[in-house]
Amino acid sequence: MSARGVRSRQAAARLTLLALAPLVAACAFGLVSGFNDGGNLLASFTSGRVITPPMAALLLLVCLLGPLVLGTAVARTIGTNVIDLGGQGELGFVLIVASGLSVVLLSWRFGIPTSMTLALVGGMLGWALASGGRSEILWSGVGRVLIGMPVSVLGGGVLALAIYWGIRRLLGTQPHASLLRLARLQLLTAAVQAFAYGANDMEKSVGLIAVSVSFANHQQLSFSSPLPIIGAFGFFYLGALVGGWRVASRIGFGVLKVRPVQAFAQQLASGTVVAALAAGGAPVSMTQTIDGGLVGVGAAQRASSVRWGIVRELLFSWLLTLPLAVIVAAALHFSFRIAGVAP
Repeated sequence: MSARGVRSRQAAARLTLLALAPLVAACAFGLVSGFNDGGNLLASFTSGRVITPPMAALLLLVCLLGPLVLGTAVARTIGTNVIDLGGQGELGFVLIVASGLSVVLLSWRFGIPTSMTLALVGGMLGWALASGGRSEILWSGVGRVLIGMPVSVLGGGVLALAIYWGIRRLLGTQPHASLLRLARLQLLTAAVQAFAYGANDMEKSVGLIAVSVSFANHQQLSFSSPLPIIGAFGFFYLGALVGGWRVASRIGFGVLKVRPVQAFAQQLASGTVVAALAAGGAPVSMTQTIDGGLVGVGAAQRASSVRWGIVRELLFSWLLTLPLAVIVAAALHFSFRIAGVAP
């Protein structure tokens, strides 16, 4: 083969790798979401000791219905409404996702709870800020994320408190068998929670996969096409079943010793709040909303039921995630720009 033919084949191979790299990064994000978030959902489902682990794994299948029923507003926010992810090019996309994942995996390595939403958005902001004005930040989208986060936590806590308080007022004098029958409705409330996760948290991966596919086929972005939705769910489900129990068990059981009726109230509250925010296109964290719900049902019982030290640890880790991801992404951008690789 001639030297020209060899160079042509090498150039084609580089183009293929460049097109595949964003898709690999997006799928890796979905897989890590399964580790970090899927385990939390499984722990939430089983925390009331009514739902068995095999049943919990089957309930995760409901996640697939979220984007199909409520739409893909959250995926669009991630893909185009914080920064134009597609406009960063293949390398920028990969490094933004890598920034978020590095923060999440580092936290996971040390058993510290974190937010994949804040890690990803922090990576976007760090990359855009380091670009020197070449990448526009859409502050309305950023505001949707930063406002949605506390609203989800506080809303989950207040709604869970109200639901649990109402149950105790209405059924407090009923025999234990009546309360147990109510607790068995966790199959329904856990399904609501899974549905809401699919419509919100999982759509971050939907948005990333949709953008990565647009790099490969040079077509217009389509967040509602089957490939991004099925791909995001597949990698999330695989990650949820394979790992994530270390952080999940700490979050699921560390904030409050959960009774069946408390689990019912927390699941219904967090699922309702996250689904409502998904309809408005606000990316939030189901894990954080679950914690808000757990604090709410604990406070409805008595303040001493909540382990406030762990709550403070969670708040600290969440506040750390965004600035750390900004720093990592900005450092990567500066490093690659100095090397002459990034613009």
